[in-house]
Amino acid sequence: MNYVLDFRGAEVGGPVIPGRILRIDGLPLGTEDDLRRESKITFLLHGFNVNRQDGTDSLLRLANRLPSASDGAIVAVLWPGDHWVRAVSYPFEGNDADDSAAEMARFIDRVVRSGTPLFFVSHSLGARVVMETVSRLSGDRYPIRQICLMAPAIDDSSVANPEKYRLAVATADRVAVLASRKDLVLTLAYPLGDFLQAFIFFWKDEVGLALGYHGPKPSGENIIPAQVYHVQIPDGKDSGHGDYVPSEPPSPNQRSAADFANEVIQGADRPQYS
Repeated sequence: MNYVLDFRGAEVGGPVIPGRILRIDGLPLGTEDDLRRESKITFLLHGFNVNRQDGTDSLLRLANRLPSASDGAIVAVLWPGDHWVRAVSYPFEGNDADDSAAEMARFIDRVVRSGTPLFFVSHSLGARVVMETVSRLSGDRYPIRQICLMAPAIDDSSVANPEKYRLAVATADRVAVLASRKDLVLTLAYPLGDFLQAFIFFWKDEVGLALGYHGPKPSGENIIPAQVYHVQIPDGKDSGHGDYVPSEPPSPNQRSAADFANEVIQGADRPQYS
């Protein structure tokens, strides 16, 4: 069954609010009580600069292309990683991602039964929401099965860094990363946005290349954890930042990304992008 979990206080931008399950006219969606009874849950998260309506539409399209998750709940997660000034707001959206993760962890602790296996699929800055959420959850209470990060807009060393997400990675069966060097957003905009974010917030964040550009890198003496699986999209596919979550109709690259995510959720030994 499909669900829509909303942490937004407005259609565009706005504050992070406690999560609530939406009912949308004309769509067969589950309720919070239904979600409490689910035995397996896959959370889907959009990235930066996506409003409520576009997030709902695109994530439900992605849900329909994930048959491996259809034997449980598929939850489209809406969070306010956008603003009416659009891309200019990027340096400030890391705070919204972290606040959304805190609320998401609270929602899971409140609603999801202990022992329920959890799966995550994200695009772009949604990876930060996912990894921060997993960092806040108890691995003893919730088995973290598969995490699929498509074009993740987080630092390339963060999955190996003990001060970032290394411990979260250790709680998961696998963290699969899908990356592309043809992604101009991550090639050009991410390093600049990362620099501005670090400057504005007094160097709280490191400045570096994105995990979704060329995959994971060691962090100092800390090697890449064995749970991290990386697939680099061939340059000849010319896969840009919008070539992951399906549009209508989906492009060939979007179909390939969805198929990759489906194989990750399925637990395939070596998911492929083809």
